[in-house]
Amino acid sequence: MLGRPWMWTREPTRWALAGETLTWRCPGDSDYWRTTEGLPPVHSGCSLLTRVEEDFELELLVHGRFADRYDQAGLMVLSSDERWLKTGIEVDGEHWLSAVHTRDESDWSRERWLGSQARLRAVRANGTIEISVEENGRWRVFRTLFLPGPVGVGPYSCAPRGNGFEASTSELRIAG
Repeated sequence: MLGRPWMWTREPTRWALAGETLTWRCPGDSDYWRTTEGLPPVHSGCSLLTRVEEDFELELLVHGRFADRYDQAGLMVLSSDERWLKTGIEVDGEHWLSAVHTRDESDWSRERWLGSQARLRAVRANGTIEISVEENGRWRVFRTLFLPGPVGVGPYSCAPRGNGFEASTSELRIAG
């Protein structure tokens, strides 16, 4: 993780880096969402991002100690307040593998997931990003989208309805 410039989009309540594990507590009333479902735009989640200009590959293991509905932690690819992707584990009665791609309005796709952690990978080639999750030692693509140009990439978390929770990431590796 070190060796590149990293910056928080919003400073967490607290955070610590121990070896290769980053642990942070995102504040409550935080989210990334835009317009869909009649909700007003909000751009207040915690993301620790590094800038990439061209093709890249980002991989990380993310874990959340989720407490409330819609708590989420995962991987962010951020172009602007109106154009971004967040993907990871989200709680809505149970755990979901979730992806939200925003192009002025947010869309949301999800599938059931067992557990509160996941190994995720984002690979961008010629502007197209494939998002994969590791299952049983193999990568499975579950989302593909087009997001060219300079972006910030890294771990994120949000707590839209609760008081916040602790998230962690490890084994983060980035190329590009």
